[in-house]
Amino acid sequence: MIGRRRALGGAGAMLLLGSSVRAQESSWRDRVGTYVGAVAFNRSIPLQDIFPPPKNPHADLDDRTPFGVQFAIRSTDLGGAVWLRIDGGPMQTAEQGETLRFGALVDGVALLTSTEGRPAPRSATLTVRPDLIGTEALFSHADGSFWRRHFTVRFLADRIDIIVWVFDAAGTRARTWRGAAVRWD
Repeated sequence: MIGRRRALGGAGAMLLLGSSVRAQESSWRDRVGTYVGAVAFNRSIPLQDIFPPPKNPHADLDDRTPFGVQFAIRSTDLGGAVWLRIDGGPMQTAEQGETLRFGALVDGVALLTSTEGRPAPRSATLTVRPDLIGTEALFSHADGSFWRRHFTVRFLADRIDIIVWVFDAAGTRARTWRGAAVRWD
């Protein structure tokens, strides 16, 4: 038999969890739409250079010219989908972009269920918070190596920030592009 205190505590936890899930679902629905923007190379974080400091630190040689980013956040019967088109940099998508479809949100995270686009990621996750929507996707190269892309959109009161992180196959360097977007529809 479950004691009264334990039952009430469990009910309270369910209420908190339920409101958290509803908040994430409503933030997802509030963000459904199409967005356009641009990002430019920000900097690299040479993870191998953190400690000890190297005699010859890595130099950023990436092009700092801004390029276009378009994305759409969609709601589906089973969960959500993010369509993404990136027009430059090492994470450039095909001209038609890529669509990542995710299952139901559980504690603000959903797993990839299907994808359209080439290259297609091996795996991906979606993260939804009240002011943030992000995807993390793991891609394979033909030689068996891989790279990981994080695409994050933060919805602030006065703007929409975009940050794209790309980690190389060795996991020794992360490069970042930052920019802004506006709602298109």
